[in-house]
Amino acid sequence: MIETPLAEWDGESVAFLRSEWGVPLVEAYACIDSTSRRAAELARSGCRPYTVVVADEQSAGRGRRGNAWSSPRGCGLWMSVVLPPSVSGKLPHLPLVIGLATAEAIEGEAPATEVRVKWPNDLWVRGRKVAGILCESSGGVLVAGIGVNVRTPKGGFPTELEEIATSLEQGGADSVRRGRLAAGVLAAIKRYLEGDVTMLCGPALADLARRDALAGRAIDTEQWGAGIARGIAEDGTLILERADGSRVPVVAGSVRLR
Repeated sequence: MIETPLAEWDGESVAFLRSEWGVPLVEAYACIDSTSRRAAELARSGCRPYTVVVADEQSAGRGRRGNAWSSPRGCGLWMSVVLPPSVSGKLPHLPLVIGLATAEAIEGEAPATEVRVKWPNDLWVRGRKVAGILCESSGGVLVAGIGVNVRTPKGGFPTELEEIATSLEQGGADSVRRGRLAAGVLAAIKRYLEGDVTMLCGPALADLARRDALAGRAIDTEQWGAGIARGIAEDGTLILERADGSRVPVVAGSVRLR
């Protein structure tokens, strides 16, 4: 069951946010099961690209590989964006592109915060996860789900997350407005996707190399086992150097620091 959309979100009217963000439609909710589920539903009904769904809370937020994404009320930017069909199937590295856009927006609102990209779809601040990206495609519908921990939940993160998660507030950025952050994310996404991003090249690849949280570090990969991370290729694959000196592309699966 879909909750009734809000007329205001983050202190502004939804009509104002739609205009300010430069998008065709904004739906905002106090609580919804998943912003991505609702965005995909809107996409299947024929909404225009860059339609946005935001929520104060998600009751069934999803992360990569079906993992739950903690989305407590008022603590983060829980947002999903319907992407142009022109990029569907052409961008296996799409989570990295959306991640770069989100990292740029975070630093725009919190200039003292240094955001790193952890392949394939996480953002780290001071070695802990501050945001995650989930891109899903089904039947020609492409949705990017973006979750950013803006504030630390009252009482702290759940026990299973307290050693790996952080928030912008914990990193010293205690005055970030979710609406302004969303505006920055959307502007950066549009700039990336409206250019030639069939490969990670030029400034995007250089920015990714600068932000790469794994480069030069010992890692364990589900696909190829242990080795040293040697950067990210133009096609979005992670380059793994194995003990024998050979290098192989990591295409999928989990990757952890050793």
